[in-house]
Amino acid sequence: MTICALACTNTAKGQCDLQIANVVITKNSGPTQIGPDCQYNFNVSFDIITNSGFKYLFFHSWDSLDYASSSFDCTNLNSAQNPPTSTTLGTAINTPGKSFMDFGFIGLNLLTFTSAPMDVTPNIASLYPNDVSVILTKPSNSPGLTAMVNRKGTSDTLHFAINNINVLVSGPCAPFDVKTDIWGSNSNAGAPKAQCFICGRSQTINNPSISLTKDCLVAPFTYTLGLTTSPGSDLHVVYKLYADMNFDGNKQPGTADPLIFTSNTITLPAGVTTTIGPLALPNPYCCIDNWAQAGIYAEVEVQEFSNSIGSQIATPGCAALPIKLKSFEANRNRSNVDLKWETEIEANNKGFFVERKLSNGEWQQISFVDSKALNGNSNSPLSYTLTDFNNTKGISQYRLRQLDFDGKQAFSQIRSVRGEGQKSNTIIYPNPSGDGKVSIVFEGTNSMRDVSLMDVSGKTLKQWKGVTNNNIQIDNLNSGFYTVRIVNVETGEQVVEKFIVNKR
Repeated sequence: MTICALACTNTAKGQCDLQIANVVITKNSGPTQIGPDCQYNFNVSFDIITNSGFKYLFFHSWDSLDYASSSFDCTNLNSAQNPPTSTTLGTAINTPGKSFMDFGFIGLNLLTFTSAPMDVTPNIASLYPNDVSVILTKPSNSPGLTAMVNRKGTSDTLHFAINNINVLVSGPCAPFDVKTDIWGSNSNAGAPKAQCFICGRSQTINNPSISLTKDCLVAPFTYTLGLTTSPGSDLHVVYKLYADMNFDGNKQPGTADPLIFTSNTITLPAGVTTTIGPLALPNPYCCIDNWAQAGIYAEVEVQEFSNSIGSQIATPGCAALPIKLKSFEANRNRSNVDLKWETEIEANNKGFFVERKLSNGEWQQISFVDSKALNGNSNSPLSYTLTDFNNTKGISQYRLRQLDFDGKQAFSQIRSVRGEGQKSNTIIYPNPSGDGKVSIVFEGTNSMRDVSLMDVSGKTLKQWKGVTNNNIQIDNLNSGFYTVRIVNVETGEQVVEKFIVNKR
């Protein structure tokens, strides 16, 4: 991210550290051609890092073709400057050659923010203090415009979520690029000077435009992502998938909504639609209630711009999966592996394929176990067991592939066991990991554990309480060094292991 090429410096207040990060723009409707202009309606979310208590905070956006240069002298970072006025800003929402959106907040410095979102719609500025002829984007001319702010964790970072921004842009509807100036001030002056400012931030509203669908007809469930670029230059993107695990239709990436997949960098040719998929959703979001019933959404990070593009939530529309699996265990017993699973509910269930994967090999079917339910239907718990002769010296993985009478299938979560004769220490594999995924096989069996994952600085990234399975899987890890602390709840004994992620 570029901040006036450097962090802005204010001689009166010392270091000015206004930073805008994690900008995500999500189109709501349109674009719609209205006479000679194009109407866009979108949501935007972003974080303000550190310097988040401005009395005035304003954003000015131009079509990049209309942006000749910043309103600020970005070579002079040592003093406050006059903000832009109607010479470059729009005095009507769709004035050709001028900004198409001018938007701001007042009085944020008077509010106390917590981790609970606060409605700051009343703080949306209705008049531009430096030039009252400038027409701001506000609830009166952008129906439904709202703004919520909350503090992220214990940091000074504030997360803004602004919905239903409605703007008119001169010319025919098409994906276009945006340049944005941002400034803030704590001045009490009637026409405050910009004490901190960001120049010409490159953004995009809908390049590429995004479509996302989820197919729930046959498990494993799949998704298809469509990305359409504008003519001009190729784009380079990484997309991330999130699951709406609150089932509330609100996007809370990385907090309430888990990150379930991150792509490699993809090159999108200019002026075409690139279709990705259908691809299977990762386990358990592909196949297991209630993860599989969550809606999904994508955020597409575009290397050529400073923001990401978000999709709408693809709601699942899925019928309940044919069984509800209460538990699934796999434990080594000398040269055998004892498998045990229990279902709470079965509907139209024909039975279970039992599959095994040795080291880096492929999944292989080792048996089929018929359903114990009468005609495949049961509302009472049913237990199953199977013993697999397995004297391999390395790690083995097991899963169930459930089959109903209509041919639909669903997968269980994966269970891992150590090799025959392998010491009963905690095992983390692969180590190092080349794709951000690791499995942890615990010492012994039939114990309850609390597990913590920490990064190299000691910050706790994830926690699992009361784990009774003999293993867990961790994915979506970035490159780096990690520590796992495992505490036996019954005895208090602790095990600390380290591993490396080195994505290729």
